[in-house]
Amino acid sequence: MRVVVTDVSVFFDLFEIQVLPEFFALEWEIHTTDFVYNEILQANQKEVFEVFERSKRLNILKFSSEEEKQVRNFKTRLSIRSIADKTILWKALQLEATLLTCDRKLRKEAEGHAIEVRGSIWVIEQLVENDVIDSTRGISLLENLKMTNNRLPFDLIDKLIRQWKK
Repeated sequence: MRVVVTDVSVFFDLFEIQVLPEFFALEWEIHTTDFVYNEILQANQKEVFEVFERSKRLNILKFSSEEEKQVRNFKTRLSIRSIADKTILWKALQLEATLLTCDRKLRKEAEGHAIEVRGSIWVIEQLVENDVIDSTRGISLLENLKMTNNRLPFDLIDKLIRQWKK
């Protein structure tokens, strides 16, 4: 079973394009940290994520005071200042997990630690490859993703759309 640790950017992308139930239907062990989870501030978003937490599809990793101290002292090459980002990086290392993020700086830092890093586009690709959704729905989700997150690599999205249209 694939183990993933995700940041809030991927959660927000998947929430915006309304594909969270499908994401949590993947046969993955999905984790985030309480620091990341606390970045979900809007009540309507919080309610949705609480459902997945209660159903044990989303594991929220909590830190002891000693672990939090270790995370705060965790040295990064690219000066990752966000404690939330440091917690998911640290946990991905511990769990030997795939890190899900759309943050370029965090991605580079994780790659420097030999952590597999993926993002929202890859999640949609996995939904299609694992037959959770069909390619027509995948195309629609990618088009919606382009409208909700203009920082994503549109060339990669367009390439995937062309591939699925064949």
